[in-house]
Amino acid sequence: MSERTLRRWLWLAALLAAPLPIFGLASGSVPPLHQLQLGVLALAFSIAERAQGVGPLLALLFLGQAFVYAVALWLAAALAARGLSYLPPLLRTRVAFFGVVLGLALALVQPIYHTPYSSRAAHSSLLDVYR
Repeated sequence: MSERTLRRWLWLAALLAAPLPIFGLASGSVPPLHQLQLGVLALAFSIAERAQGVGPLLALLFLGQAFVYAVALWLAAALAARGLSYLPPLLRTRVAFFGVVLGLALALVQPIYHTPYSSRAAHSSLLDVYR
């Protein structure tokens, strides 16, 4: 696997599952893609309400945080891919695959997210966050 492909896979896995803090109306930790989801929903409701109320502010808050985290995770994935680039290609692929699978498995079975906007539970696993 090339360094470029490795960087993309690490970045996508981190966007999907990295528990990063939410700032604004409530505190918690959710993946950046969940913040993007909340931002798109707030934007859709804002458009439906003709941009009245707090909808545009919420959309900006969630979308801005998702964008900042996406850039930061891209840089972190680039550093990780650069660090793994010294390994032989097959070993590099196996190490990255093992790390991604282990991280996703942990996120799927353990309630590592604190989701302030969930109607089910305050602490959730990855499946509960996107439900």
